[in-house]
Amino acid sequence: MVPQQIHLSVSQVPAALGLMAVLNLLACPALFGQAGLPAAGTGAGAVSPTSPEESRRELHLYLKGRYLYQKHCIECHGETGRGNGPWAAELEIKPRNFRTGLFKFRTTPYGMLPVEEDLRRTIRSGISGTSMPVFAHLPDEEIGMIIHYLRSLSRSWRDAALVAAPLKIPEVPGWFLSKEQSRQHVENGRVRFAELCASCHGEAGKGDGPAAGALIDVWENPIVPADLSAEHHKSGDSPRDLYRSVATGLNGTPMVGFAGQLGEAEIWELVAFIRQLGES
Repeated sequence: MVPQQIHLSVSQVPAALGLMAVLNLLACPALFGQAGLPAAGTGAGAVSPTSPEESRRELHLYLKGRYLYQKHCIECHGETGRGNGPWAAELEIKPRNFRTGLFKFRTTPYGMLPVEEDLRRTIRSGISGTSMPVFAHLPDEEIGMIIHYLRSLSRSWRDAALVAAPLKIPEVPGWFLSKEQSRQHVENGRVRFAELCASCHGEAGKGDGPAAGALIDVWENPIVPADLSAEHHKSGDSPRDLYRSVATGLNGTPMVGFAGQLGEAEIWELVAFIRQLGES
């Protein structure tokens, strides 16, 4: 029976991976810095980038994350993270290609890498309407190890230009849950939805707008705009989940973020209208 966790020291690595695999791993620029050394740590207790202790720690996390990835993720996302696992061909919505470094569901601006909590949220909660299941049963430590491994799969994680602070997702306004108080806000959202969203999502939000049939994503897969009248949404069902998607957009898709174009109040009015679509 396969154990739930593994504990490998560096001295055990050749037996686990093979000597050539270890040499290739140490030369991996996406995981380690130049000449096979780990990238510099941060904070008061950071270890020198040339420290053997830090090298061992990085390798230990990588191997644990790799084991967990192979156990939970490889069937869809593939051995090398290209989204081409043995189940992928049968899936209408294709698994994420981690080599591109593009992630749809984030709190960071459009085009930027997600922060760790964004990845944790997706792994824990899954993605409604897709084959990405819920992994809420995994301990936080194991989720962190999977994320550590995922970051080794793309050079994008070493590009400082793609790193950004998350946007502040404001609290739900007081009027939002009151039908009487929200009536005018919903109407404002309807007008704005017709201007900004209906060409793809359709007037009733069913994903059938006039531009919907010609859309593709950056992975060159046909992409259908979300049916916003559905009971559940891929990014999550809470008002703040919807706010996040409207504000930040979905990387790799035609759905751009509106945080720079709309103010908080205007985004909340859009969210209020979208929520009403689901209720009707």
